[in-house]
Amino acid sequence: MAKRGEPNFRTRAVALVREIPVGRVMGYGQVSSALGVPGAARQVGYAMAALPPDTDVPWQRVIHSDGTLATKGDPVRVVVQRGLLQREGVEFFGDRIDMARFGWVPPPPER
Repeated sequence: MAKRGEPNFRTRAVALVREIPVGRVMGYGQVSSALGVPGAARQVGYAMAALPPDTDVPWQRVIHSDGTLATKGDPVRVVVQRGLLQREGVEFFGDRIDMARFGWVPPPPER
């Protein structure tokens, strides 16, 4: 099993985020749990924050599991993230996204 600090974890996190469909979101902790490393939500956040500005990885689709955007760090990024999600059809109710409606759960891994 991968450990949080392994470079492979970041690569796998980015790969999973690439799979999140347009108009859907996942929580940071949901991404880490889906990768088999529960409790590594912060590392998922680090992986998303480390992406270059011109990335094609849909980083905007990773949010807090309560449906809010991560507002720490770069306040401009939050505005950009909200705009990108709204263009994908994700609706905000105040400052939250309805995870039951817009959340995505990846299919179980093939055996």
